Amino acid sequence: MKKHLFTLGTTVAVVIALSLLSSYAFAQRSEANPVQPTAALPEMGSDSNPIGKPEVVIPEMYRPTESASAIAVTGPESTVYFTPQDENTNTTVLFLYSTNSETTTVGLQTFYLNGSLTISTTVAVPPNGLVRICSDTVNTVSASWANYVLVNFTTFSTYAKMTLPAGVKADGYVAWDTTGVYDPLTATQTLPIRFSADPATVFLPTVQHN
Repeated sequence: MKKHLFTLGTTVAVVIALSLLSSYAFAQRSEANPVQPTAALPEMGSDSNPIGKPEVVIPEMYRPTESASAIAVTGPESTVYFTPQDENTNTTVLFLYSTNSETTTVGLQTFYLNGSLTISTTVAVPPNGLVRICSDTVNTVSASWANYVLVNFTTFSTYAKMTLPAGVKADGYVAWDTTGVYDPLTATQTLPIRFSADPATVFLPTVQHN
């Protein structure tokens, strides 16, 4: 009987010792390779319900140099105002054409409803060149759209203004786009943007008729 109890006690002691050794080994491995917390995926939002700052992507060829910026500051310029439309169902497209013999810089700013700044950027327009700006990603076989400028206005941009140096012309339209990826060769419904040199005429009740 005593021998049986001794054997049983020895077995229990061995099991406890092995359990303690296993726990110690696991703890050592955990300290050497701690579990990293899973990073939360950023919320992207949408054009109608944006989150974070609006995206602006300007190709290298349209980024202003110091000399071009100096020309924009010292030369004559005009300011035009407009209302960009950038919901989940549409996109704004702008065209900047220069009749100048040298690169000039166009300033583009948009504002929240309370008047605070939303987007502030500049685009260099090459000599006798045309720059396309779109508020949605562009995917098309049209080679002329290969180096478009992305300015994701979103609904945060209640109104906008462009500073145009002398010799630079602007035009634009709003296109129906429910996919968020714009193809100018397939979009059929567009609405011209009404530009104005007077900010008071951008919204009703005062509207510029000419």
